[in-house]
Amino acid sequence: MNSVVGRVLVVVLAVGLAASGAAVQAAPAGRVLVVARAKMDIRTLDPHRQYEIAPPQIIRAAYETLVTLGDQGRNLTQLEPLLAESYTVSPDGKVYTFRLRRGVRFHTGNVLTAQDVVFSFTRLGHLKDNPAWLFSDHVAAVTAVDPQTVRITLKEPNAAFLAMLVSPNFAVVDSKAVRARGGTDAPNADKADRATDWLDQNSAGTGPFILRGWKRGVEVVLERNAQYWRAPSPVARIVVRDIPDPATQLEQVERGDVHIAQSLDADLIARFRRSGRGQVVEGNTLDMTYLAMTTNLQISSALADRRVRQAIAAAIDYAGIVQGLMRGAAIQIPSIIPVGLLGTDPGLAPKRDLARAKALMAEAGYPNGFPVKMVYPTTVLVGGLAAETLVTKLQADLAQIGVRLQLEPRETVQWRADYRGGKLAITIADWTPDFADPHGWAVPFAVKGAAAARRVYYDNPRAAQLATEAGRITDPARRAQLYLELQRILIADAAFVGLIQPKVNLAVAPGVRGVVYNPVYFVDYYFIR
Repeated sequence: MNSVVGRVLVVVLAVGLAASGAAVQAAPAGRVLVVARAKMDIRTLDPHRQYEIAPPQIIRAAYETLVTLGDQGRNLTQLEPLLAESYTVSPDGKVYTFRLRRGVRFHTGNVLTAQDVVFSFTRLGHLKDNPAWLFSDHVAAVTAVDPQTVRITLKEPNAAFLAMLVSPNFAVVDSKAVRARGGTDAPNADKADRATDWLDQNSAGTGPFILRGWKRGVEVVLERNAQYWRAPSPVARIVVRDIPDPATQLEQVERGDVHIAQSLDADLIARFRRSGRGQVVEGNTLDMTYLAMTTNLQISSALADRRVRQAIAAAIDYAGIVQGLMRGAAIQIPSIIPVGLLGTDPGLAPKRDLARAKALMAEAGYPNGFPVKMVYPTTVLVGGLAAETLVTKLQADLAQIGVRLQLEPRETVQWRADYRGGKLAITIADWTPDFADPHGWAVPFAVKGAAAARRVYYDNPRAAQLATEAGRITDPARRAQLYLELQRILIADAAFVGLIQPKVNLAVAPGVRGVVYNPVYFVDYYFIR
């Protein structure tokens, strides 16, 4: 296939797929979009079970949620109704009521009702698969008030709940179709449900595309939903191919066989930019890599001193990490809440200041520094950076203020167990999101005993109070103020030092428009032209 999107490709597609050895189905008249990813980690395409990296964009194409990100996915802080036409939140922040759009039909032709939402959400929880906690940890009850109205009652106020509902795991499925294939939302769904095999090859959603097949390690094929409740997409078919070699992806974009390549490293993206054979679409992830330092005197008396941790934060060459190690494919994350979320400010990011760092070390009683063991994982971090590369850079940076990192690689599973057990003095770690709201970072890092805070024995009552309060109130402006104050405290305490928030660069062929990266479902194919 040797053209940009915009040409009728029915015969050409069949020839191209046959040449690749993939199964061929007659394509509907129109345009075909070919997307390349490397080593797709699809375990399942059942929306209530999937929890990997590749599936969300596919689930998003075939299924829909009650609410979605604003401005076609560009705005993480503005949520818009999707299958819901409107919603209200009770003053106490515990009851969410959604009014559904009328006339929305599933791919089967069945009409969307409130019972489908109840079935979908309850099935998500009762399957007890990886994403089940999104429902089970938060929802006390979900009920159909009438055929067009759904009421969700939470166990406790949670201002992040709307953002959670954007997750493809909250996709609404056709309850009649899924039940007919052995699906159930009963409490024993984890043992009794039999619908996943069918959902791996078929879709029971309302989305703009219909799943037509998944061949593991080869491709996923989606076809336009001609009866979609909004205007049908001009794209007739989407083929998401597993092309393991990024260089091959680039070659295929440059000659027109692939329209979007999603797995190019910084060098290949630079080469694509120079070639002028398309555009690069850039977006920030919500992933982050951070430095963690214990506050426990028994583990490290030096690091337990806040001035020492502040000195270390001031000694890091952040620009060298972002521009040197990451070659510009990241931004410096100011604290532990990623840029782009409510209440974040890139201007808060610490700057390198060796004079201040040395002064703080002397004030803390360590003018000549000290040695400390840094255990780190033998893994590749988010954004493709090797952990060894990053810790070697940190070792060189901190040596300039006398902090002598004794590097010790540790197999990742054991490293993780030791870090989670609070045994490490200083280390690096990743954090990846489950939803696009600062609550998903604030509580784990700021509340004593929570996931990350526990690992370094972090305990600041004011930080915990801010994180908890911001997660309970519904006023966005007030929440933003609280998160800003929280981040200033976290930066000053320096138990966690944000290092990088990776970017994603997509290579896009000429003539393809509407490609927007977002860190929740990655690409919304409905808006691509």
